[in-house]
Amino acid sequence: MCRKSLFLGVLLSLLVLQAMGQSWSLTGRIYDDQAEPLLSGTVVLLNPLDSTMEFFGITNAQGQFEIRNVKEGSYLLQASFMGFQTFYSPLRIPRAEGSDVGDIVMQPLPVDLEGAEVVGEAVPLQIHGDTIVYNAAAFKTRPDAMAEELLKKLPGVEVDRAGNIKALGEDVNTVYVDGKEFFSSDPTVATRNIPADAISKVQVYDKKSDESEFTGIDDGTRNKTVNLELKEDKKKGVFGDVLAGYGSGQTYKASGKVYRFTDKFQMAGLGMINNVNEYGFSFSDYLDFNGGIAAMKGGGGSAKISLGGDNAFPINFGQPVDGLATSGAGGLNFSYSTDQHNRTYISYLINGSDKDLEQETLTERYTEEGSFTTRDQTVQNNGNLTHNINFGLRRRIDSTHNLIFSGNVGLMFNDLARLQETDNMIGEELVSSQFSDRGEESDRISGNLSGTYYRMIGKNKSVLKFSADGSYSKGLDQIRIDNLTDYASGSEPDLYRQYQDNRTDQGTLSLVAAYTQKIGKGLYLDPVVRLGGTLEQLDRVQGPLDNGMEPVDSVSPAFGKDYRWIRPGFNFRWNTKKSQLSIGIIGEFGSMENSLNGRAYPEADLRYFIPTFSWDYSASAGRKFNLYYSSSINTPTANQLLPVVNMLNPLNIYYGNPSLRPEYNHTAMIHWLIFDQFSFTSFMMALSGGYTTNKINWSTMVTDDLVQISTLTNVDWDYNSRLNLDFSTPIRKLGIKINLDVEESWNRGMSQVNEVTNIYNTLNHRYSFSADNRKKLKWDVESGLGVTLTNTWYDIQESLNNRYFDLSWFADIRYTPTEKWHFEVTADVTSYSDLGADDAIRVPLLRAEVSYFFLAHNRGVLTLSGFDLLDKNQNVQRISELNYLRETRSNTMGRYVMLTFKYRLNKVAREGGVNVDFHNRR
Repeated sequence: MCRKSLFLGVLLSLLVLQAMGQSWSLTGRIYDDQAEPLLSGTVVLLNPLDSTMEFFGITNAQGQFEIRNVKEGSYLLQASFMGFQTFYSPLRIPRAEGSDVGDIVMQPLPVDLEGAEVVGEAVPLQIHGDTIVYNAAAFKTRPDAMAEELLKKLPGVEVDRAGNIKALGEDVNTVYVDGKEFFSSDPTVATRNIPADAISKVQVYDKKSDESEFTGIDDGTRNKTVNLELKEDKKKGVFGDVLAGYGSGQTYKASGKVYRFTDKFQMAGLGMINNVNEYGFSFSDYLDFNGGIAAMKGGGGSAKISLGGDNAFPINFGQPVDGLATSGAGGLNFSYSTDQHNRTYISYLINGSDKDLEQETLTERYTEEGSFTTRDQTVQNNGNLTHNINFGLRRRIDSTHNLIFSGNVGLMFNDLARLQETDNMIGEELVSSQFSDRGEESDRISGNLSGTYYRMIGKNKSVLKFSADGSYSKGLDQIRIDNLTDYASGSEPDLYRQYQDNRTDQGTLSLVAAYTQKIGKGLYLDPVVRLGGTLEQLDRVQGPLDNGMEPVDSVSPAFGKDYRWIRPGFNFRWNTKKSQLSIGIIGEFGSMENSLNGRAYPEADLRYFIPTFSWDYSASAGRKFNLYYSSSINTPTANQLLPVVNMLNPLNIYYGNPSLRPEYNHTAMIHWLIFDQFSFTSFMMALSGGYTTNKINWSTMVTDDLVQISTLTNVDWDYNSRLNLDFSTPIRKLGIKINLDVEESWNRGMSQVNEVTNIYNTLNHRYSFSADNRKKLKWDVESGLGVTLTNTWYDIQESLNNRYFDLSWFADIRYTPTEKWHFEVTADVTSYSDLGADDAIRVPLLRAEVSYFFLAHNRGVLTLSGFDLLDKNQNVQRISELNYLRETRSNTMGRYVMLTFKYRLNKVAREGGVNVDFHNRR
């Protein structure tokens, strides 16, 4: 505790270091040539040596600005506003004339220069409404930094440890490179692979939908977007880097990145391989390595449904990743554009991994009579290989015709070998146990095609829209399993040797025809018809491994689901300069027909009313209020409907329910955002609630031998709600920026245990606070604390109500004293404490690295890094839902030290040949 307090004290000292010493303020006013005040003009104090930004201010509606807490020294004052010539004036702080610099009168740009970039200008940032443009040259980064490090230095932009971006108070879900997609929709693919020194400008703006951009009719859709605009010289050659490293315990890593950009072409190649639990280029790659989201939430081939719980996937959040994995990934990306409206693109990604996992799981389950405990000890090896191809076409035929086409093809191959021991106990008494030896091979192919065609009829008056979307997937899962099950009741041990092959086919198709008609000023009526269907086929072959693997007909079903629907309706829209209102009246008329072994179940006719409502209001720049309501239908899957017993695990028997009805979901949300562009303070509130009727949930019977027999049933209702509060502001006097995040979530649902209805409530509280220094010229320091408290209570057994909390603390310290050296230390401490228990689990994780830059233009980097220096790393996960509490502990990467070498490729073409360019500063 003393060491931790000392470390916190050192960290706090670093954070407030900038607050020490005397500081001054600077005020003034900016006017145009007609003596009118200019709103949102930028006034910056630049370092006269390298033109990097030191301090800045934004003008208000009266043209006034104030720059506070300015340190003593010489600066270059720069005032800028779009459409006007940039104003410069050298000054020294403190000023003998006083803090008021007076009135600055901006002169208009010549007509032929408006919209053009003036050579030599380095305006750090310019604000135009809800859009901010940052000049990358004004923000220092280390020589081998990626775009993510640059984004962290931009005022108004926040990047958390997982790479999630928040700009101007809003989440960023899209990152473009020169206005184009980069490999995929995952922003981290671009931010963690594009070098910072290749970027000229960073644009943050609200992107409208494709339909709004083409038709000019605002549908209220906004997506906060970041565009990384590359330097012109980077569009004339090849750049990238190669890396190789080797460390203790035979650890290694290698990677390579090569980029080639022009005004029309965009080409990139990425590759990596390592055995230190570092997965692919993005979070989606991590999911691929682990068999997708379904594999992370549960498995066993049964119809596992998600009912809340832990959704915090442990990747790049500071927490460890389970198992020991050797992984590799590679990708190619190509796009060709004739102009901003006509583009063709294709990308290919391959991911592979081989993971060894040792895991111990302790689950406490509750029934009306009491509780029992299940302990699982697992050793497994999982091999995974995936291929993904994404492609698309955007074609603006003319001013009245627009076509958008996209698609993807995926292949996945997975091999699993697992040994597992299971003990079921009441108190300390063993009731049943099992030893399982399981092998599984899974292959899957999938594809999706979608296209949209727009036809303008009269400028901003009528729009005709046709769209189609189709998908298909085909899979084969082959399972071979040996189970030896023993019961304390005296029954003979049961040796169960089985195979099970599951062939799945699923196809979906939807067609949309819509027409938008202007019926008044800002008033639009959109009649629309949607129709489509889903076909699912599950063919299972199962039997004993002995006797020639003859299938057993009673457990080898062929099950099909056929759901077809039509959704007629209309939307009414009212658009003004500040708001967009939309009301949708839609009906769904469907027909679902299921079949088992060629025999059809009675056809079910479904009728639903699915209204929608949205209202978006922007009072001014940085002031937004949104109100949404939507409803939807969720039909059960073939796996959930299949009424044939699955006994691959004799202690956990499952069968589906062909009588399941669709879920009817209602969701409402209120979103409120305030972003002050003058102080860069933001506040966000999001309140949402959901109500579901005919919720598909579990019904479980527990026998005297603690065998669980589970099926699915429709329960009357399920409720959930969530509140998110996020506050971020700079404290200029201390030279820091703070962020406070609050998340409250609640779920109330019902399930059945031994034919008794169990009403469960789960209430999660998550609070986090972090602070980091604002000026990151040499020091980049961040620290934060997070607390998660979970309360769960049950109707069937109130004495088993449970509360537990997790406490986490982190600190990141980065120091770059010169262009030759970089130091970094990262610390995480996570405490898993069950209230009422004495044995809290504390996991400290300490990492450090030092980098040395050398060779011409610092193109070579030697890095010595250490991971888990205390050798205390663990992976612990807890989840509480339905009628159980579960804790899982897994092996994970331990201590190692590694030396890596990186070489940066920065060759760019010039008229006189090929030269090397590095850090082209203005």
